Amino acid sequence: MNRLTTLSLSAALILVFGGCERPKAAGMEKPPEGPVPVTASEVKTGNFPALLQATGQTQAFNTVQVFARVNGYLQKRSYTEGSAVKQGETLFVIDPSDLKNSLNNAKAAYDLASANYTNAKAVLNRIKPLAEANAASQQDLDTATANERNTAAALSAAKASLEQAKLNLSYTTVTAPISGFVDKSKIDVGTYVAAGANGLLTTVYQTDPMYVNFTFSENEKLARQNAIASGRLVPPKDGKYEIELTLSDGTTLSRKGSINFIAPFVDSTTGNITYRAVIDNSDRKLLPGQFVQVKVKGMEWRNALYVPQKTLLTGPQGKFVYAIEANNTVSAKPVVPGEWVGENILIESGVNAGDKIAADALPKLKPGAEIIPNTK
Repeated sequence: MNRLTTLSLSAALILVFGGCERPKAAGMEKPPEGPVPVTASEVKTGNFPALLQATGQTQAFNTVQVFARVNGYLQKRSYTEGSAVKQGETLFVIDPSDLKNSLNNAKAAYDLASANYTNAKAVLNRIKPLAEANAASQQDLDTATANERNTAAALSAAKASLEQAKLNLSYTTVTAPISGFVDKSKIDVGTYVAAGANGLLTTVYQTDPMYVNFTFSENEKLARQNAIASGRLVPPKDGKYEIELTLSDGTTLSRKGSINFIAPFVDSTTGNITYRAVIDNSDRKLLPGQFVQVKVKGMEWRNALYVPQKTLLTGPQGKFVYAIEANNTVSAKPVVPGEWVGENILIESGVNAGDKIAADALPKLKPGAEIIPNTK
């Protein structure tokens, strides 16, 4: 290839590739030169409902473990596992054979004790007038009196044993202690069960109403107390807070709950304070152990500073807004944001009511940038 051909080819390549300018990535455009037109927004004050949010977990209103109260072989399970049961409904039957025999023995012992007492009482009644007439000795009277008292005590003991035998036999029919939903059986039919701690048969859960447990940190509680003391935050007049629950699929329950317990101490391991709410669960949408989002309503922010959410930016030093200065430039003013309320966000500190801030063209701004403000 001669020199002329090489030069011509190089020139052609320069024309081809030089004319193809690579497109610039989004957000890398060169900031415009000269003042930037922006809409000026004013920091305002207003009253807003205060909202506290936490993650909660549901808990059955009552959780009752059902234990065997007598020893014996598990003869029958009378309920459908996981189903609803009424208080007093039969759950299990323990083989009553041995306890029926015990009851019969107790009845026989009671009858014998009763007969002995009847006889001893008759003897005493005969001895008394004879002793008074000196026809019987004092020793005979003392013996008859002691025998009457001994047989009376034996009769009382036999009666107690009989009642206990009846009670033990009744324990072979295990009933639901409360109304609710019953767990699966912990022991299979045919297994020998022992009374007491090792004889857990199942658990019954009362799920209407339902408890919801959630926590707030000690710092959050102190912040609320300080806000209330300063008058910025107003608690409900009747002291009753409303609880709203949102399920994991985003569904918000239409019914509301209320707080019925606040722990009187801070958990030393987490630094949190436990709260408990109670809520109607007649439709069974809530199950024990379920995680929910809890919103606590009822308080109100008074004369709270707020700005549009879109004006709040994040920088290396945290949250800030672009404040419009008197010379039509902007400066990054750090702020401490609070709750989001609709399209606005509350500001705890950093700006004052009446301050002007930039409401748009924010990506084009930087501290010290000149602007042309348009009042909104």
